[in-house]
Amino acid sequence: MAKNIPRSEELHTIRTIMNTENGRNFMMRCLSHCGTYDSVFDKDPLKHAYNSGSRDHGVWLERELKEAASESFLIMLRENENGR
Repeated sequence: MAKNIPRSEELHTIRTIMNTENGRNFMMRCLSHCGTYDSVFDKDPLKHAYNSGSRDHGVWLERELKEAASESFLIMLRENENGR
């Protein structure tokens, strides 16, 4: 079970990660891996459900990044606009 960390420390950790180019690249990889910007549709209902759950996690991560480091999030998008 995850340790209960104060929200302010979580946000600080995200900001720290997002303040480096390597951190932003890693977060973009995480968002891409989750299919955050892809369609979840698949003819196979099990694959569709899997895609939906994966994307939901990516959307959650995107909200976290925006809340903690909105300016760094925009930098990340600009850095990766050709890679998406």
